Amino acid sequence: MCASLSACSSDTTIHDVEEQHDDVPMQLSQAAINSPVTRADGTSHNLEQGFLVSCWKAFGKAKQQVVMDKYEVKYKQDLWNNSSRWDYVGTKSTSTDGYYQDQYQRYWDASAYAYRFYAITPCPPHDEINSFTLTDKQLVIPETVSFVSQTCENGKCTTGAEPYSVAQVECPDGSNNNDIDLLANGVINKSNDGHTTTLTRYVALPFHHITSKVRFGIYSTNGASFKLSNIKIKAQRALGFITEANGYTADLTTTANMLSGQFTKTTAQLSEYVLLTDGSGTNEFSKYNASSNPYWFQCENGLLQIPQQKVKLLLSFDINDTPYSDIPIAVKSGETTIDSFTWESNKIYTYYINISDLKPLTIEFSAELAPWTEVTGSISTDLEK
Repeated sequence: MCASLSACSSDTTIHDVEEQHDDVPMQLSQAAINSPVTRADGTSHNLEQGFLVSCWKAFGKAKQQVVMDKYEVKYKQDLWNNSSRWDYVGTKSTSTDGYYQDQYQRYWDASAYAYRFYAITPCPPHDEINSFTLTDKQLVIPETVSFVSQTCENGKCTTGAEPYSVAQVECPDGSNNNDIDLLANGVINKSNDGHTTTLTRYVALPFHHITSKVRFGIYSTNGASFKLSNIKIKAQRALGFITEANGYTADLTTTANMLSGQFTKTTAQLSEYVLLTDGSGTNEFSKYNASSNPYWFQCENGLLQIPQQKVKLLLSFDINDTPYSDIPIAVKSGETTIDSFTWESNKIYTYYINISDLKPLTIEFSAELAPWTEVTGSISTDLEK
């Protein structure tokens, strides 16, 4: 039987009040949740919502132990002192400040590296947390959760839905500068990160997107001025273009990567699916003369999409009221022409369309792949007790 003020642990899980190893409390800071869509935009987006986190020490070793089992982490603001912090220590309560379970202060154990942190944001509602799995072996987001793609009609985008994002971080040792973002395969850059904690050890959790994003830009190196209108971009897929997905599962024993999972249930459209329309277009197309300055079809921020394979894209438009219909978007890579595309989680796919000649109509396609999440975003808040 464990005394109430001592560490109470099984072989695999730490319970109640933990021993204070060198009195260094465990706290987390939050890196930017997602990067700017365009590289020129230097804005970072800091997470200001709670998250759910599980943590292990001595990860992958015989003495591996659970330190946090689906701990709820709250984002708390002190408007009087103009400050904010992350908090995970408290008791089970239905009040605003209460947690869905009793949660205890944790401390770094210098003898038990590596530490692992797996998290999802936002934190699910209290009455739904038990339907989520967040263990070292599996991530499960229940089938009641829907991910929905976006379309854009004349500059107005549908809402879409990406309810949850994920983070996986390893702390291999006691250094504050060696933490690894396992979803970006790189060390997290904490230099000049803006953290406010005075403690020497903290963890940044960069969250990544389970969904994809696509953008389309058109320009002309021809130099001629013409009217571009009635633009339409359609998607098609032999097995049906996926427009919505429910639930998500990642087997972490095989890939150890939360972004390599599968959606539990998908909704697909077998016929051609209209992603984007722009009826009015532009009467001054000559000013869009380079890939660095394209016309974005009134949708520069792009469209959230469900990750999938073997997507074909068709482009239609009018040039000076002459229609051109269902032109396949095909990108050259060396000697290979790619006309079927794979959209992966946490990636932005930008398709560039260059009208290089009008007589005959000559179109050149290119594509750019960029990560959706930056791990070097500013860290503006800390979880510290």
